[in-house]
Amino acid sequence: MLKRLLTVFLCLVLGLSIWLGTASPVLAKGLFRGAGTASNPATERLQNPIDENLGKIGAKVDLNNSNVMAFRRYPGLYPTLARKIIQHAPFESVEEVLNIPGLSESEQAVLKANLKNFVVTPAESALTEGGDRINPGIYK
Repeated sequence: MLKRLLTVFLCLVLGLSIWLGTASPVLAKGLFRGAGTASNPATERLQNPIDENLGKIGAKVDLNNSNVMAFRRYPGLYPTLARKIIQHAPFESVEEVLNIPGLSESEQAVLKANLKNFVVTPAESALTEGGDRINPGIYK
């Protein structure tokens, strides 16, 4: 009985401290691994493969994985060209974006002017499946 009560109390305190921002999820993860196996928050790096991929891209727009909102930072791309790019992805190279069928001369000129702002990485299903690339639900 005392063991259950102590467990419930510990979970409540831990949950409250995480909710208030005073304990890190890394610390919480270490508490539930078992005795003597707690991780060292200073050396453990929690990051998924998508975040690692985005870190390599930098400020460029990934033609195969970015949603329409990423194209807003470059004039002339959002929303029409961004939608066309997303609908015709994936691309093998950045220059392949110029081969999208039905582009007007002015659209091709905008794309040519922005080729240096694009990058192509392998398509990640976590970023490309569903309708989130066209409508990510972020409205500002």
